[in-house]
Amino acid sequence: MIMRLIVLTPLIALTACGTPATVDRSTGAPAASTPASAPASMGPRAEAESGPRCAPAPATRLDVKLLRQVAFDYDPLNSPEELAAKMPLVVAGTVKDFVPGPVVEEGIPGDRTHYVLMPVRVTERFKGRSAGLVHVKFFQGGTWKKQTPVHSVADFRRGIPEGTRILLFVSQDTREEWPVIKDRTVLPAGTPIYTTHPQGALLGRGPRVIGGMEKINPASRWGDPCGLDGIATRLRAAGYRGTP
Repeated sequence: MIMRLIVLTPLIALTACGTPATVDRSTGAPAASTPASAPASMGPRAEAESGPRCAPAPATRLDVKLLRQVAFDYDPLNSPEELAAKMPLVVAGTVKDFVPGPVVEEGIPGDRTHYVLMPVRVTERFKGRSAGLVHVKFFQGGTWKKQTPVHSVADFRRGIPEGTRILLFVSQDTREEWPVIKDRTVLPAGTPIYTTHPQGALLGRGPRVIGGMEKINPASRWGDPCGLDGIATRLRAAGYRGTP
């Protein structure tokens, strides 16, 4: 069970994602080999032996600190392949926007927790079924007097602009545990809202993989020399080819 601890002061994100890889015996998820670092100088023969070069990618400026306002107590998994085995929906796409999400009373009477939603345009489904646009819920942050959020929706938009590439490992939010006090989002009836695993939001910045909610070690199996494209290739190789 994942426990969430809300942190209203600057947060040092957990770094357990760099743990040496193992095979998940409970799911039998295949383990991908650790990508080796390329030498600083390679001749034609070395390049052929090391495989194709990574395609160049734009270096998007990102600021993920607002996604890291929550600390999690959970057992981290060693690779995206292992996480894909556990989550019902795995998709790649691009960030469309951020919009105001639900206001929820979570355990303390009178206390209000504000969320934002990140609509993501789906470009590839590795596992599960979804619409072409999925909405992912994130904690908006603390509030001032009269329940005014400290961070605005525009702050999220500036940190993670439209068009940012993202890989999501999510499950549907049933909203049954805590009552929704106010639904600030105008969505068609029946539109699902999703929540991510703590390791389940990976953003692309050039050839780098950036952990959205948890900082990752680029030398671990959560990193890849080809960035999100490399991880997508690994997921396909592991059998996660998705549905139309």
